[in-house]
Amino acid sequence: MTFSANGEYVLSSSRNGVRVWRLEDGKQMAEMKTDTVWCLAVSKDGKWIAAGTHRGDVHLWDANTYKQVFAHREETRRVHGVDFSPDSAQLSSASSNYTATVWDIATLERVQTLRHEDPLFATKYSPQGDRIATATPDSVQVYDSSDDRLLVNIRTTVTPWHNTGLVWFNNHLLVLSDGKIKQFDASTGSTVSEWPVPDTNEFSCIALPKHGEFIACSAKRSVMFWDMSTHAQLSLTQRPQDIRSIALSPDDMFIAIGEEGGEIIIESLSRITVSSMYCWSPCV
Repeated sequence: MTFSANGEYVLSSSRNGVRVWRLEDGKQMAEMKTDTVWCLAVSKDGKWIAAGTHRGDVHLWDANTYKQVFAHREETRRVHGVDFSPDSAQLSSASSNYTATVWDIATLERVQTLRHEDPLFATKYSPQGDRIATATPDSVQVYDSSDDRLLVNIRTTVTPWHNTGLVWFNNHLLVLSDGKIKQFDASTGSTVSEWPVPDTNEFSCIALPKHGEFIACSAKRSVMFWDMSTHAQLSLTQRPQDIRSIALSPDDMFIAIGEEGGEIIIESLSRITVSSMYCWSPCV
């Protein structure tokens, strides 16, 4: 699940593809049909929507017309992660066939292949676009995005399966690992900080606002918020069903919470409370 670049829509994955919902009233605006979608991304310029499926497909749609402009099937059963470069010129995909592939948006051609020794769970561009971080079940790698050089290899368990357990913040990486959020220096691989997170599983997620003042993390039926500086827990939201995804709006005003049963809950982030909430159903 993710927000559109302008924050007016929420995009959710399902067993049949991708659905687009208007934030204002929860009305479904579009549906892009494909197989079960594991991961979603929207380009920073708002022009493109990408998805990876359980059958190994990478899809690219025009975000204005919702028409498909590109589809590629990897030699694998699953694509676990997709991410756009900050300049929206490239798309990276992470697959269970041990590779991360970089696609040029203008030509729709493969321009890089990053090979690993294990299946991939995630791929994320750095904020400057100069590096790509990838995650396997037991490591995080940082590559130079211009020449494929491996810069850092961080040995750590990565818990979530679907691009949701790896987040950049400036020159640091946050990783959901072994019941903790671990913060690493992306240049050296050294551990900077840790936050305990009980009950994490393959669907757990972490998200950061642009200012980086707090961390949001989901685990089973809870979303927890921590102060980045003091490590104090700021708030806790509990839901009646297991949580499958969370996403922060581009203006950092809302958090979207996707539940196993199909509802999407939109919660205000002002004062990080649960006082302003509404739901849409059904939309997985």
